Amino acid sequence: MKRRQSLGLGTAALLAAQLANRIPVAFARGEGGTFVFGTAGDPVKLDPAVVTDGQSFKTCDQVYDTLIAFDGSTTELKPALARSWDVSADGLTYTMKLRQGVRFHDGTAFDAMAVKWNFDRWSDDKNPNHVGGDFEYYTDVAGWPDVIKSVDVVDDYTVKFSLKIPQGPFLLNMALPSFVIISPASFELDRENAFKNPVGTGPFKFVEWVPGDKVVLEKFANYWGEEASVDQVIIRTIPDNAARFLALKAGSIDMMDGVNTDDAVAARKDRSLSVLVRPPLNIAYLNFNQNEKPFNDVRVRQAVAYAINRPGIVEALYKGFGKVATQMIPDNLLGYNSELKGYSYNVEQAKKLLAEAGYPNGISTEFWYMPVSRPYFPNPKQFAEAFAADLGKAGIKVELKSKDWGAYLADARVPKFPIWMLGWTGDNGDTDNFLFTFFGSVGSGNTWKNDDARKLLAKAQASVDMTERDTLYQQVNAMIEKEVPRLPIAHTNVPLVARAYVKGYLPHPTGSEHFNMVWLDK
Repeated sequence: MKRRQSLGLGTAALLAAQLANRIPVAFARGEGGTFVFGTAGDPVKLDPAVVTDGQSFKTCDQVYDTLIAFDGSTTELKPALARSWDVSADGLTYTMKLRQGVRFHDGTAFDAMAVKWNFDRWSDDKNPNHVGGDFEYYTDVAGWPDVIKSVDVVDDYTVKFSLKIPQGPFLLNMALPSFVIISPASFELDRENAFKNPVGTGPFKFVEWVPGDKVVLEKFANYWGEEASVDQVIIRTIPDNAARFLALKAGSIDMMDGVNTDDAVAARKDRSLSVLVRPPLNIAYLNFNQNEKPFNDVRVRQAVAYAINRPGIVEALYKGFGKVATQMIPDNLLGYNSELKGYSYNVEQAKKLLAEAGYPNGISTEFWYMPVSRPYFPNPKQFAEAFAADLGKAGIKVELKSKDWGAYLADARVPKFPIWMLGWTGDNGDTDNFLFTFFGSVGSGNTWKNDDARKLLAKAQASVDMTERDTLYQQVNAMIEKEVPRLPIAHTNVPLVARAYVKGYLPHPTGSEHFNMVWLDK
Protein backbone atom coordinates (compact mmCIF):
# COMPACT_ATOMS: atom_id res chain seq x y z
CA MET A 1 0.00 0.00 0.00
CA LYS A 2 1.36 3.41 -0.92
CA ARG A 3 1.23 6.19 1.59
CA ARG A 4 1.92 9.84 0.99
CA GLN A 5 5.37 10.71 2.27
CA SER A 6 5.78 12.87 5.38
CA LEU A 7 6.89 16.34 4.31
CA GLY A 8 8.41 19.20 6.26
CA LEU A 9 6.00 21.79 7.58
CA GLY A 10 6.56 25.31 6.36
CA THR A 11 7.41 24.52 2.72
CA ALA A 12 4.69 26.80 1.37
CA ALA A 13 5.90 29.64 3.57
CA LEU A 14 9.48 29.11 2.46
CA LEU A 15 8.47 29.12 -1.21
CA ALA A 16 6.42 32.28 -0.73
CA ALA A 17 9.44 33.96 0.84
CA GLN A 18 11.54 32.85 -2.10
CA LEU A 19 9.12 34.31 -4.62
CA ALA A 20 8.80 37.53 -2.65
CA ASN A 21 12.52 38.09 -3.02
CA ARG A 22 12.17 37.85 -6.83
CA ILE A 23 15.14 35.59 -7.22
CA PRO A 24 16.04 35.31 -10.91
CA VAL A 25 15.32 31.96 -12.56
CA ALA A 26 16.67 30.99 -15.95
CA PHE A 27 14.27 30.94 -18.89
CA ALA A 28 17.02 30.39 -21.45
CA ARG A 29 20.32 28.65 -20.97
CA GLY A 30 23.82 29.71 -21.86
CA GLU A 31 26.48 27.06 -22.39
CA GLY A 32 30.04 26.59 -21.22
CA GLY A 33 32.45 28.66 -19.18
CA THR A 34 33.78 28.47 -15.63
CA PHE A 35 31.68 29.39 -12.61
CA VAL A 36 33.80 30.65 -9.69
CA PHE A 37 32.12 30.63 -6.28
CA GLY A 38 33.83 32.41 -3.39
CA THR A 39 33.41 31.12 0.15
CA ALA A 40 34.92 31.66 3.59
CA GLY A 41 36.67 28.42 4.36
CA ASP A 42 37.97 25.07 3.21
CA PRO A 43 35.93 21.89 3.37
CA VAL A 44 36.73 19.82 6.43
CA LYS A 45 36.49 16.61 4.40
CA LEU A 46 34.91 15.65 1.08
CA ASP A 47 33.24 12.61 2.63
CA PRO A 48 29.76 13.88 3.55
CA ALA A 49 29.04 10.90 5.82
CA VAL A 50 31.48 12.19 8.43
CA VAL A 51 31.07 15.98 8.33
CA THR A 52 28.42 18.43 9.48
CA ASP A 53 29.71 21.72 8.07
CA GLY A 54 28.30 23.67 5.15
CA GLN A 55 31.75 24.29 3.69
CA SER A 56 32.18 20.57 3.03
CA PHE A 57 28.62 20.08 1.80
CA LYS A 58 28.99 22.92 -0.69
CA THR A 59 31.44 20.83 -2.71
CA CYS A 60 29.89 17.44 -1.95
CA ASP A 61 26.48 18.61 -3.23
CA GLN A 62 28.02 18.94 -6.70
CA VAL A 63 29.77 15.56 -6.76
CA TYR A 64 27.19 13.23 -5.22
CA ASP A 65 23.47 12.41 -5.35
CA THR A 66 21.02 11.21 -2.71
CA LEU A 67 18.30 8.61 -3.24
CA ILE A 68 15.63 11.28 -2.73
CA ALA A 69 16.07 15.02 -3.29
CA PHE A 70 14.29 18.30 -2.64
CA ASP A 71 12.22 19.82 -5.40
CA GLY A 72 13.37 23.27 -6.52
CA SER A 73 13.54 25.75 -3.64
CA THR A 74 11.16 23.78 -1.39
CA THR A 75 11.49 20.90 1.05
CA GLU A 76 9.01 18.84 -0.94
CA LEU A 77 10.52 15.54 -2.05
CA LYS A 78 11.22 14.27 -5.55
CA PRO A 79 12.90 11.15 -6.94
CA ALA A 80 16.66 11.20 -7.46
CA LEU A 81 18.70 7.98 -7.55
CA ALA A 82 15.55 6.28 -6.32
CA ARG A 83 12.88 6.73 -8.99
CA SER A 84 9.96 5.66 -6.75
CA TRP A 85 9.16 4.27 -3.31
CA ASP A 86 6.38 2.39 -1.55
CA VAL A 87 5.65 2.59 2.17
CA SER A 88 3.87 -0.16 4.09
CA ALA A 89 0.69 0.69 6.00
CA ASP A 90 2.45 0.27 9.35
CA GLY A 91 5.29 2.60 8.31
CA LEU A 92 7.93 -0.08 8.93
CA THR A 93 8.91 -1.04 5.37
CA TYR A 94 10.12 1.25 2.58
CA THR A 95 10.74 -0.34 -0.81
CA MET A 96 12.67 1.79 -3.30
CA LYS A 97 12.99 1.26 -7.04
CA LEU A 98 16.32 2.60 -8.25
CA ARG A 99 17.18 4.46 -11.41
CA GLN A 100 18.84 2.22 -14.00
CA GLY A 101 21.75 3.06 -16.29
CA VAL A 102 23.44 5.42 -13.79
CA ARG A 103 27.23 5.36 -13.57
CA PHE A 104 29.62 6.65 -10.94
CA HIS A 105 32.34 9.01 -12.14
CA ASP A 106 34.80 6.09 -12.08
CA GLY A 107 32.66 4.20 -14.61
CA THR A 108 31.28 1.61 -12.16
CA ALA A 109 27.56 0.93 -12.07
CA PHE A 110 25.13 2.34 -9.51
CA ASP A 111 22.81 -0.41 -8.27
CA ALA A 112 21.15 -1.85 -5.17
CA MET A 113 24.41 -3.35 -3.91
CA ALA A 114 26.01 0.10 -3.98
CA VAL A 115 23.16 1.46 -1.85
CA LYS A 116 23.47 -1.36 0.67
CA TRP A 117 27.26 -0.91 0.78
CA ASN A 118 26.83 2.75 1.78
CA PHE A 119 24.24 2.00 4.48
CA ASP A 120 26.38 -0.85 5.84
CA ARG A 121 29.35 1.51 5.99
CA TRP A 122 27.38 4.13 7.93
CA SER A 123 25.66 1.78 10.35
CA ASP A 124 28.26 -0.83 11.32
CA ASP A 125 31.24 0.41 13.31
CA LYS A 126 32.99 -2.93 12.65
CA ASN A 127 32.70 -2.50 8.89
CA PRO A 128 36.20 -1.91 7.40
CA ASN A 129 34.77 1.06 5.50
CA HIS A 130 33.45 2.72 8.67
CA VAL A 131 36.38 5.14 8.78
CA GLY A 132 36.95 8.87 8.70
CA GLY A 133 34.86 10.28 11.52
CA ASP A 134 31.90 9.97 13.84
CA PHE A 135 29.05 9.56 11.30
CA GLU A 136 27.16 12.18 13.28
CA TYR A 137 24.30 12.56 10.80
CA TYR A 138 23.53 8.84 10.87
CA THR A 139 23.66 8.61 14.64
CA ASP A 140 22.58 11.97 16.07
CA VAL A 141 20.77 13.84 13.30
CA ALA A 142 18.69 11.11 11.67
CA GLY A 143 18.81 8.84 14.72
CA TRP A 144 18.95 5.81 12.46
CA PRO A 145 20.74 3.32 14.75
CA ASP A 146 17.51 3.17 16.75
CA VAL A 147 15.31 3.16 13.65
CA ILE A 148 16.74 1.07 10.78
CA LYS A 149 16.68 -2.70 11.36
CA SER A 150 18.06 -3.79 7.99
CA VAL A 151 18.76 -2.70 4.41
CA ASP A 152 18.26 -5.55 1.95
CA VAL A 153 18.83 -6.01 -1.78
CA VAL A 154 15.64 -7.32 -3.39
CA ASP A 155 17.05 -7.32 -6.91
CA ASP A 156 19.63 -5.32 -8.89
CA TYR A 157 17.53 -2.17 -8.76
CA THR A 158 15.29 -2.62 -5.71
CA VAL A 159 16.20 -1.95 -2.07
CA LYS A 160 14.05 -2.66 1.00
CA PHE A 161 14.44 -0.71 4.25
CA SER A 162 13.00 -2.44 7.32
CA LEU A 163 12.51 -0.25 10.39
CA LYS A 164 12.36 -1.13 14.07
CA ILE A 165 9.92 1.71 14.73
CA PRO A 166 8.16 4.24 12.48
CA GLN A 167 9.93 7.55 11.88
CA GLY A 168 7.90 10.58 10.81
CA PRO A 169 10.72 12.30 8.88
CA PHE A 170 12.30 9.11 7.45
CA LEU A 171 11.97 10.08 3.79
CA LEU A 172 12.99 13.66 4.51
CA ASN A 173 16.08 12.30 6.23
CA MET A 174 16.91 10.36 3.06
CA ALA A 175 17.49 13.75 1.38
CA LEU A 176 20.02 14.89 4.00
CA PRO A 177 23.39 15.80 2.48
CA SER A 178 25.29 13.14 4.43
CA PHE A 179 23.31 10.31 2.85
CA VAL A 180 24.66 10.57 -0.66
CA ILE A 181 25.70 7.40 -2.44
CA ILE A 182 29.45 7.18 -3.02
CA SER A 183 31.34 4.74 -5.25
CA PRO A 184 32.22 1.59 -3.27
CA ALA A 185 35.01 0.68 -5.70
CA SER A 186 36.77 4.04 -5.50
CA PHE A 187 36.41 4.27 -1.72
CA GLU A 188 37.97 0.86 -1.16
CA LEU A 189 41.03 1.74 -3.27
CA ASP A 190 42.27 3.93 -0.39
CA ARG A 191 39.88 4.06 2.56
CA GLU A 192 42.00 6.39 4.68
CA ASN A 193 42.34 9.04 1.97
CA ALA A 194 39.02 8.66 0.17
CA PHE A 195 37.81 11.92 1.74
CA LYS A 196 40.30 13.76 -0.49
CA ASN A 197 39.11 12.13 -3.73
CA PRO A 198 35.30 12.05 -3.83
CA VAL A 199 33.61 9.86 -6.47
CA GLY A 200 29.85 10.01 -6.86
CA THR A 201 27.14 10.14 -9.53
CA GLY A 202 26.58 13.93 -9.41
CA PRO A 203 26.62 16.56 -12.17
CA PHE A 204 30.29 17.45 -11.57
CA LYS A 205 33.43 15.33 -11.25
CA PHE A 206 36.14 16.12 -8.74
CA VAL A 207 39.43 17.36 -10.24
CA GLU A 208 41.54 18.73 -7.38
CA TRP A 209 41.50 20.25 -3.91
CA VAL A 210 44.21 22.76 -3.05
CA PRO A 211 43.76 23.39 0.70
CA GLY A 212 43.46 27.05 1.56
CA ASP A 213 42.90 27.96 -2.08
CA LYS A 214 40.30 26.13 -4.15
CA VAL A 215 38.37 23.03 -5.13
CA VAL A 216 38.11 22.39 -8.88
CA LEU A 217 35.28 20.41 -10.47
CA GLU A 218 34.43 19.62 -14.08
CA LYS A 219 31.17 18.83 -15.82
CA PHE A 220 30.22 15.13 -15.85
CA ALA A 221 29.12 14.53 -19.43
CA ASN A 222 27.26 11.29 -18.61
CA TYR A 223 25.17 12.67 -15.77
CA TRP A 224 21.79 10.96 -15.47
CA GLY A 225 19.94 14.18 -14.56
CA GLU A 226 19.96 17.77 -15.77
CA GLU A 227 23.26 18.35 -17.54
CA ALA A 228 25.36 21.23 -16.26
CA SER A 229 25.63 24.31 -18.46
CA VAL A 230 29.05 25.39 -17.22
CA ASP A 231 32.12 23.31 -18.07
CA GLN A 232 33.93 23.90 -14.81
CA VAL A 233 33.26 24.99 -11.23
CA ILE A 234 35.91 26.48 -8.97
CA ILE A 235 35.08 26.96 -5.29
CA ARG A 236 37.61 29.49 -4.01
CA THR A 237 38.52 30.00 -0.38
CA ILE A 238 38.79 33.68 0.59
CA PRO A 239 38.47 33.80 4.40
CA ASP A 240 37.77 37.53 4.84
CA ASN A 241 34.25 38.59 3.87
CA ALA A 242 35.29 42.08 2.78
CA ALA A 243 38.16 40.75 0.67
CA ARG A 244 35.80 38.26 -0.94
CA PHE A 245 33.36 41.06 -1.78
CA LEU A 246 36.17 43.08 -3.37
CA ALA A 247 37.12 40.02 -5.43
CA LEU A 248 33.51 39.79 -6.60
CA LYS A 249 33.39 43.46 -7.57
CA ALA A 250 36.68 43.05 -9.43
CA GLY A 251 35.28 40.07 -11.34
CA SER A 252 37.75 37.45 -10.12
CA ILE A 253 34.85 35.44 -8.67
CA ASP A 254 31.30 35.20 -9.99
CA MET A 255 29.34 34.69 -6.77
CA MET A 256 29.89 34.60 -3.02
CA ASP A 257 28.31 33.65 0.25
CA GLY A 258 29.19 34.91 3.73
CA VAL A 259 28.33 38.47 2.81
CA ASN A 260 28.80 41.23 5.37
CA THR A 261 25.43 42.88 5.80
CA ASP A 262 26.84 46.31 4.94
CA ASP A 263 28.17 44.87 1.67
CA ALA A 264 24.81 43.26 0.90
CA VAL A 265 23.13 46.65 1.35
CA ALA A 266 25.73 48.26 -0.93
CA ALA A 267 25.37 45.50 -3.54
CA ARG A 268 21.67 46.26 -3.92
CA LYS A 269 22.65 49.67 -5.28
CA ASP A 270 25.19 48.27 -7.78
CA ARG A 271 23.70 47.38 -11.18
CA SER A 272 26.61 45.04 -11.95
CA LEU A 273 25.65 42.86 -9.00
CA SER A 274 22.62 40.82 -7.98
CA VAL A 275 21.57 40.10 -4.38
CA LEU A 276 19.85 36.78 -3.79
CA VAL A 277 18.26 35.91 -0.44
CA ARG A 278 17.97 32.43 1.00
CA PRO A 279 14.71 31.93 2.95
CA PRO A 280 15.23 31.55 6.71
CA LEU A 281 15.60 27.97 7.93
CA ASN A 282 18.36 28.43 10.47
CA ILE A 283 19.30 29.38 13.99
CA ALA A 284 22.28 31.24 15.45
CA TYR A 285 22.84 30.30 19.09
CA LEU A 286 25.20 30.12 22.06
CA ASN A 287 25.93 26.74 23.63
CA PHE A 288 26.96 25.98 27.20
CA ASN A 289 29.06 23.19 28.69
CA GLN A 290 26.80 22.04 31.50
CA ASN A 291 29.26 19.37 32.59
CA GLU A 292 31.34 21.99 34.42
CA LYS A 293 30.92 25.09 36.54
CA PRO A 294 29.59 27.73 36.20
CA PHE A 295 27.25 26.75 33.35
CA ASN A 296 25.96 23.64 35.08
CA ASP A 297 23.80 26.09 37.07
CA VAL A 298 20.62 27.09 35.24
CA ARG A 299 20.70 30.50 36.93
CA VAL A 300 24.03 31.31 35.28
CA ARG A 301 22.68 30.31 31.87
CA GLN A 302 19.60 32.43 32.48
CA ALA A 303 21.87 35.32 33.49
CA VAL A 304 23.61 35.10 30.12
CA ALA A 305 20.22 35.15 28.41
CA TYR A 306 19.19 38.32 30.27
CA ALA A 307 22.59 39.98 29.81
CA ILE A 308 22.67 39.92 26.01
CA ASN A 309 20.79 42.66 24.19
CA ARG A 310 19.61 40.47 21.33
CA PRO A 311 17.29 43.02 19.70
CA GLY A 312 20.07 45.61 19.68
CA ILE A 313 22.64 43.19 18.27
CA VAL A 314 20.28 41.89 15.58
CA GLU A 315 19.39 45.41 14.48
CA ALA A 316 23.00 46.62 14.45
CA LEU A 317 24.72 43.62 12.89
CA TYR A 318 22.21 41.89 10.60
CA LYS A 319 21.06 45.16 8.98
CA GLY A 320 17.57 43.91 8.16
CA PHE A 321 18.65 40.39 7.18
CA GLY A 322 17.83 38.81 10.56
CA LYS A 323 15.30 38.70 13.37
CA VAL A 324 15.54 37.83 17.06
CA ALA A 325 15.01 34.14 17.80
CA THR A 326 12.91 33.23 20.81
CA GLN A 327 13.13 29.47 20.22
CA MET A 328 15.59 26.99 18.74
CA ILE A 329 13.43 26.55 15.62
CA PRO A 330 12.13 29.06 13.04
CA ASP A 331 8.53 30.18 13.51
CA ASN A 332 7.26 28.34 10.39
CA LEU A 333 8.12 24.86 11.69
CA LEU A 334 6.03 22.28 13.49
CA GLY A 335 6.02 22.75 17.25
CA TYR A 336 6.76 26.47 17.36
CA ASN A 337 5.24 27.64 20.65
CA SER A 338 3.66 31.07 20.19
CA GLU A 339 3.22 31.48 23.95
CA LEU A 340 6.97 31.66 24.50
CA LYS A 341 8.51 35.13 24.30
CA GLY A 342 12.15 34.45 25.15
CA TYR A 343 14.38 36.43 27.52
CA SER A 344 14.24 40.21 27.58
CA TYR A 345 17.35 42.37 27.96
CA ASN A 346 17.70 42.98 31.70
CA VAL A 347 21.19 43.57 33.13
CA GLU A 348 19.99 43.89 36.73
CA GLN A 349 18.14 40.59 36.54
CA ALA A 350 21.29 38.96 35.16
CA LYS A 351 23.34 40.28 38.11
CA LYS A 352 20.69 39.09 40.56
CA LEU A 353 20.73 35.56 39.14
CA LEU A 354 24.52 35.42 39.27
CA ALA A 355 24.43 36.44 42.94
CA GLU A 356 21.81 33.78 43.69
CA ALA A 357 24.05 31.21 42.02
CA GLY A 358 26.92 32.18 44.33
CA TYR A 359 28.71 34.66 42.08
CA PRO A 360 27.97 38.11 43.58
CA ASN A 361 31.13 39.50 41.97
CA GLY A 362 30.43 37.94 38.60
CA ILE A 363 32.36 35.29 36.69
CA SER A 364 35.25 35.06 34.23
CA THR A 365 35.28 32.56 31.39
CA GLU A 366 36.57 31.81 27.91
CA PHE A 367 34.14 32.57 25.08
CA TRP A 368 34.82 30.82 21.75
CA TYR A 369 33.73 32.02 18.31
CA MET A 370 34.09 30.33 14.93
CA PRO A 371 36.86 31.54 12.59
CA VAL A 372 34.78 31.53 9.40
CA SER A 373 31.70 33.37 8.25
CA ARG A 374 28.55 31.31 8.53
CA PRO A 375 25.03 32.02 7.22
CA TYR A 376 23.73 32.61 10.73
CA PHE A 377 26.80 34.58 11.92
CA PRO A 378 28.12 36.49 8.86
CA ASN A 379 30.99 38.07 10.83
CA PRO A 380 31.57 35.90 13.91
CA LYS A 381 34.26 38.01 15.56
CA GLN A 382 32.09 41.13 15.32
CA PHE A 383 29.23 39.27 16.99
CA ALA A 384 31.55 37.85 19.64
CA GLU A 385 32.77 41.34 20.53
CA ALA A 386 29.17 42.55 20.86
CA PHE A 387 28.28 39.61 23.10
CA ALA A 388 31.40 40.23 25.22
CA ALA A 389 30.51 43.89 25.69
CA ASP A 390 26.99 43.06 26.86
CA LEU A 391 28.10 40.23 29.14
CA GLY A 392 30.72 42.47 30.73
CA LYS A 393 28.05 44.93 31.85
CA ALA A 394 26.43 42.15 33.87
CA GLY A 395 29.70 41.02 35.47
CA ILE A 396 30.40 38.15 33.06
CA LYS A 397 33.95 38.80 31.89
CA VAL A 398 34.90 36.79 28.82
CA GLU A 399 38.17 36.11 27.03
CA LEU A 400 37.48 35.79 23.31
CA LYS A 401 39.14 32.83 21.60
CA SER A 402 38.99 31.05 18.26
CA LYS A 403 40.82 28.35 16.30
CA ASP A 404 40.87 26.52 12.95
CA TRP A 405 37.38 25.63 11.71
CA GLY A 406 37.86 21.86 11.71
CA ALA A 407 39.40 21.90 15.18
CA TYR A 408 36.68 24.27 16.38
CA LEU A 409 33.93 21.87 15.29
CA ALA A 410 35.72 18.90 16.85
CA ASP A 411 36.14 20.68 20.19
CA ALA A 412 32.54 21.94 20.14
CA ARG A 413 31.34 18.37 19.72
CA VAL A 414 33.17 17.05 22.83
CA PRO A 415 32.80 19.85 24.17
CA LYS A 416 36.03 21.47 25.32
CA PHE A 417 34.65 25.01 25.47
CA PRO A 418 32.73 26.55 28.42
CA ILE A 419 30.54 28.75 26.18
CA TRP A 420 30.68 29.04 22.42
CA MET A 421 28.96 30.33 19.29
CA LEU A 422 27.50 28.02 16.69
CA GLY A 423 24.44 27.65 14.53
CA TRP A 424 22.48 25.33 12.31
CA THR A 425 20.88 25.47 8.90
CA GLY A 426 17.99 23.04 8.67
CA ASP A 427 18.50 20.11 6.33
CA ASN A 428 14.97 19.05 5.51
CA GLY A 429 12.33 21.44 6.86
CA ASP A 430 11.36 19.17 9.75
CA THR A 431 11.55 20.16 13.43
CA ASP A 432 13.18 16.84 14.27
CA ASN A 433 16.22 17.98 12.27
CA PHE A 434 16.65 20.86 14.72
CA LEU A 435 15.54 19.64 18.15
CA PHE A 436 16.53 15.98 17.96
CA THR A 437 19.88 16.99 16.49
CA PHE A 438 20.49 19.40 19.36
CA PHE A 439 19.04 17.49 22.29
CA GLY A 440 17.98 13.98 21.25
CA SER A 441 21.10 12.23 22.47
CA VAL A 442 24.08 12.88 24.72
CA GLY A 443 27.02 14.04 22.62
CA SER A 444 27.48 16.35 19.63
CA GLY A 445 27.84 19.30 22.00
CA ASN A 446 24.71 18.39 23.96
CA THR A 447 25.30 18.43 27.72
CA TRP A 448 21.65 19.01 28.71
CA LYS A 449 20.77 16.33 31.25
CA ASN A 450 17.02 16.31 30.71
CA ASP A 451 15.72 12.78 30.15
CA ASP A 452 12.12 13.98 29.90
CA ALA A 453 12.98 16.19 26.92
CA ARG A 454 14.84 13.32 25.22
CA LYS A 455 11.87 10.99 25.69
CA LEU A 456 9.50 13.55 24.19
CA LEU A 457 11.82 14.06 21.21
CA ALA A 458 12.09 10.32 20.62
CA LYS A 459 8.30 9.99 20.81
CA ALA A 460 7.83 12.84 18.34
CA GLN A 461 10.37 11.32 15.96
CA ALA A 462 8.59 7.96 15.99
CA SER A 463 5.16 9.48 15.37
CA VAL A 464 3.53 10.00 11.98
CA ASP A 465 0.70 12.04 13.53
CA MET A 466 1.46 15.71 12.83
CA THR A 467 -0.88 16.99 15.56
CA GLU A 468 0.80 14.82 18.17
CA ARG A 469 4.26 15.83 16.99
CA ASP A 470 3.30 19.52 17.13
CA THR A 471 2.17 19.19 20.75
CA LEU A 472 5.28 17.28 21.80
CA TYR A 473 7.63 19.81 20.22
CA GLN A 474 5.82 22.70 21.88
CA GLN A 475 6.39 21.00 25.25
CA VAL A 476 10.11 20.60 24.53
CA ASN A 477 10.41 24.23 23.45
CA ALA A 478 8.91 25.31 26.78
CA MET A 479 11.51 23.20 28.61
CA ILE A 480 14.29 24.77 26.56
CA GLU A 481 13.17 28.29 27.42
CA LYS A 482 13.10 27.47 31.13
CA GLU A 483 16.45 25.67 31.35
CA VAL A 484 18.41 27.44 28.55
CA PRO A 485 20.54 24.49 27.40
CA ARG A 486 21.33 26.68 24.39
CA LEU A 487 20.47 30.33 23.89
CA PRO A 488 18.79 31.20 20.57
CA ILE A 489 20.08 34.45 19.08
CA ALA A 490 18.64 34.99 15.59
CA HIS A 491 17.19 33.61 12.38
CA THR A 492 18.61 35.07 9.19
CA ASN A 493 17.52 35.73 5.64
CA VAL A 494 20.90 34.83 4.22
CA PRO A 495 22.14 37.10 1.41
CA LEU A 496 24.28 35.86 -1.45
CA VAL A 497 25.75 38.23 -4.03
CA ALA A 498 26.53 37.42 -7.66
CA ARG A 499 27.66 39.20 -10.76
CA ALA A 500 24.59 40.22 -12.76
CA TYR A 501 25.46 37.76 -15.54
CA VAL A 502 25.02 34.74 -13.23
CA LYS A 503 21.64 33.20 -14.06
CA GLY A 504 19.55 30.32 -12.82
CA TYR A 505 20.88 30.11 -9.27
CA LEU A 506 18.00 29.26 -6.95
CA PRO A 507 18.84 29.60 -3.23
CA HIS A 508 17.51 26.75 -1.14
CA PRO A 509 16.43 27.16 2.49
CA THR A 510 18.68 24.26 3.52
CA GLY A 511 21.73 25.79 1.82
CA SER A 512 22.13 22.71 -0.40
CA GLU A 513 22.39 23.97 -3.95
CA HIS A 514 23.50 22.26 -7.15
CA PHE A 515 25.55 24.33 -9.55
CA ASN A 516 24.26 22.47 -12.62
CA MET A 517 21.38 24.98 -12.53
CA VAL A 518 23.77 27.89 -13.16
CA TRP A 519 24.55 29.48 -16.52
CA LEU A 520 26.55 32.56 -17.41
CA ASP A 521 25.00 35.26 -19.58
CA LYS A 522 28.26 36.80 -20.76
